Amino acid sequence: MSEQQSLDFLSQMSTANAPIPGTWIQLGIALPETDLLVGDIGLFLDQHAEAAEIGFTLAREYQSQGLATQAVALVVESLFASRVMTKVRGITDARNAASIRLLERAGFSKVSQYDTTFKGEVCTEYVFEKRRHAG
Repeated sequence: MSEQQSLDFLSQMSTANAPIPGTWIQLGIALPETDLLVGDIGLFLDQHAEAAEIGFTLAREYQSQGLATQAVALVVESLFASRVMTKVRGITDARNAASIRLLERAGFSKVSQYDTTFKGEVCTEYVFEKRRHAG
């Protein structure tokens, strides 16, 4: 997207108060020391807010420092604080070893895989889930 579209999007997301069932919301990942925006977490709640899908992006120079793992874990923890939310799903390209490791570190388990076409290229996607523990 263009710079102006990006700025408009950030402005729109900065006024979002909470995820709305049936829609996506973007949450910023910022450095704790400076609040510098270095990535984001996309979050989708199903219509009943019982399940969510999560995705993440982090600027290359801030990868491999645990920032995204910590951010994903915090988002999942806050989702499970709701008594209704039962599971969170993450989907990643099978070739994306870094995302697979991040999901595993955050306590997700691979539950399935499927072949799809993304940007004109056939690929395999892995589906990971983390379920809220009863109690």
